[in-house]
Order: sequence, then C-alpha cells, then structure tokens
Amino acid sequence: MGHKQDGHLAGTPIDAHPVPRWLKTWVTFGMVWLIIGMSVLPAGMSYSPGKIFQYGLGLTLFLPTLVLLITRPGRFLVFWRQPMVPWVLLLLVWGCVSLAWSHATRPFDEAGHNVSILLFLFAWQQCIGSDEERCKRLLVGCGLAMAVVALGAIIADQPSPDLDGRLVGFGAMSNANLAAGGMGAALMWLWPWRLQHTAWRVLKWLAIATLGAFIVLTLTRSALGALFMALVVVALSQGGRRAWLYAGLLIALGAACAVIGAHFLMARGWSARPEIFQAAMHLFEQHPLRGMGQGSPFELHADGLLLMHAHNMFSQLAIELGLPGLLLWTGIWLVLGWRAWRHRHETRGLIVLGIWVFGTVMVQFDLPHLLDSPRPGWLLTWLPLALGMSFGRKTTKDATDRL
Repeated sequence: MGHKQDGHLAGTPIDAHPVPRWLKTWVTFGMVWLIIGMSVLPAGMSYSPGKIFQYGLGLTLFLPTLVLLITRPGRFLVFWRQPMVPWVLLLLVWGCVSLAWSHATRPFDEAGHNVSILLFLFAWQQCIGSDEERCKRLLVGCGLAMAVVALGAIIADQPSPDLDGRLVGFGAMSNANLAAGGMGAALMWLWPWRLQHTAWRVLKWLAIATLGAFIVLTLTRSALGALFMALVVVALSQGGRRAWLYAGLLIALGAACAVIGAHFLMARGWSARPEIFQAAMHLFEQHPLRGMGQGSPFELHADGLLLMHAHNMFSQLAIELGLPGLLLWTGIWLVLGWRAWRHRHETRGLIVLGIWVFGTVMVQFDLPHLLDSPRPGWLLTWLPLALGMSFGRKTTKDATDRL
C-alpha cells in the first residue's frame, strides 16, 4: 500500500497551472469550517451535522474542490499517485458497490458520504498538502479555537451539569464520547508545534491544559486511555534520555490519576463492551464476505441493551463491508501508522503519530463510523490520513521556525 518513492511523486512534472491562491484560501476556510463548525453549529438527529454546517461546508469546501477537479482533471492523476490513495479509493468504491445489497434508508446519502471523503482528501492534498506554513496556521488556529469552545462548554456546564456528571460539548459534539474524541484530536495536533514567541507558547499550553481538562471532565474512559497512550508514545518516539524521563513522568502522573479516580473509572464497569463485541462478531459471521452493505441498519442485543452500532470501528466495518472492507481499512491504517513512525522526527509525522495512537485506542470502544458525513470521527481518521499524504514533501520553510 506504499509507494515506490516515499514522500514525492517520481517522474511527475511540475504543474504549469498551479492552484490559484484565492482557491487555496477558500478551501482552507472550508477546512476551518469543517473542524470548528462541527463543534459549535447546531446538530441534527443522532448528533449528525446540521443543515447550516452542511450548506456552509458545501459552499466553502466541496464546491471549490469540484471546480478544481473539473477545471484541472490532470491533478487527479497526481492525487492518485499519492501513497495509500488507490487503496482508499478502492475502499470507497467497495462501500458504494455494497449499496447494491444494503438496506440503507438513504443509499444516495451513503454514496455522498464516500464522495465527500474523497473530496476532502483531494482538497487537502491540492490546497494544503506540503505547505507547512498553511498547515501550521490552520491546525494551530483551529486547536486554539477548539480550546475556547472547550472552555465555554466547561463554564456552561457548571450551573446545571448533566445527570450522569459527564461534560458534553456543543453541536455534533453534544455527546461526551464524540466531544472527547474531537477535543483529544485537537490536543494531539496542537502538542508537537514549536512556537517561537513566548505569547504563542503560553497560549498553546493554556489551550492544551483546557483541552485536557475537558477530556477528563467527559469521563470518557476510552479517550483518557487513548490520550495517555498517545502522549507516552509521542514522548518515547523522540529517543534519548529526556524522552524516557518525559515518558516516565507521564506514566507516573497517569498512574496517580488512575488511583485517585478509580471510583469514577470503574463506576460503569465494562459498559457491556465484551458482550457488544461478541454480538457484533455473531452478526459479522452471518455475512462475512460482502457484509450487510454500507449504512444498513442493524440491532445488537448485549447485556440487556439494544444498540444500533458496534461501538468499535473495525467491528462496524466488518458488519457493513465484510472482510474486504475490514482488510482494506486495516491495511491502510497500519501503513499510515508505520509511515508516521518513520517520520516521527518531523512535526507533521509527530502529529499523525499522536492522532494515530489516540484514534487506534479510542475507536476500539467508541466512534465506530468510518464512512460517514463529517463528524468528530473524521478528526481521528481522515484528517491524519490527509496529513500523512505529504510526508517528506515541503514547499515552504519548516513551520517550526515560524509563528
């Protein structure tokens, strides 16, 4: 699933018609809308993106990307040659093919989800790609903005907290698990940036502390475990005595927090996760080769609960897309993790590695939907994949020397 030459396109000529600057700016604003919009704009049923969010995303991201694709069709060939892209396209196509036997209530919407994923990846590669400065401003800016949203949610929760005591966000993040996943991704992409000016560094660490506090207050155990694992791996990935010292401090802090918060961590037991997994595997065994089809509704009966999804991304894929879909995504995800590890000494590589570890742990228990409309799960899956497409390629000076 890799490429002959990691990090660049062998034999690809420089495009004589570069993407206009105004279009890059337009698409970048669309990326901001995607990340920030899902955390503040009103959501629909089941925390799905609301109409304001969808219309804004169509105007700022998908429409300009379609214009670029139609007016510069040759750029799709460049996109096709990116590492892992052919396999991602095969996964998306297989999802669309599975609609032929799916019982999805809105099959055209399901196909549209796959198209939106493709457009997102294409837009990122064409308009942000290896531009470290643009990427840095986008991620740092969105990370700081999400910290403000997290602080607002913490303040808003104080007068009348939820009955279960778990903090939730706004919009599509009006759910503790979804909010913890989205804010955890923001923390992990904000963490590695080295900011030059003291004021920016102070803002960065205040934002990280706020995001961390938000995740703790959601009481989402999958996110807490994922964050702990991600920070330890990121620390160890740099090598040397200092890395072991930082990792040791993180492990000691994590152990102390686990002991202090043991009552809260164990209050909900296993939340029927083993029983849910067993029920999901039973459903997978009924359609192992082709699955039930993308978007097919199903019910899982586990420990007296009636559930509409598998609480595990890989189980959900196995049920919907069968063994082909499961193997394709597993291969793509493992290759992304390996490439992130190889580029761990680059800022972008460290970001992808952190989100990859965080996402790998969290989707074992929550955020099961992969082929879906833009939701917090995108920040743990499709965003790191988009970032990972440009490993080893630079068009501007390393952004760690800026801002």
